[in-house]
Amino acid sequence: MKKKEVFLDKFHCKGCGACEEVAPKAFRLDEAEKADFLGDDRATMEEIEMAAVLCPTKCIEITEE
Repeated sequence: MKKKEVFLDKFHCKGCGACEEVAPKAFRLDEAEKADFLGDDRATMEEIEMAAVLCPTKCIEITEE
């Protein structure tokens, strides 16, 4: 099984909060209303993948090693 890596492009984040709503254990909005990735050990990969799909700016990228 390949390990998946999650990358968050904070520069393009619009602060909509969709990621935080779908995977609140993995994402939260910071003081600047930009998403923070808290780690993939906090939520299921399925939740993180759903957050990536719902992100309107597509700033969450998941790659396989």
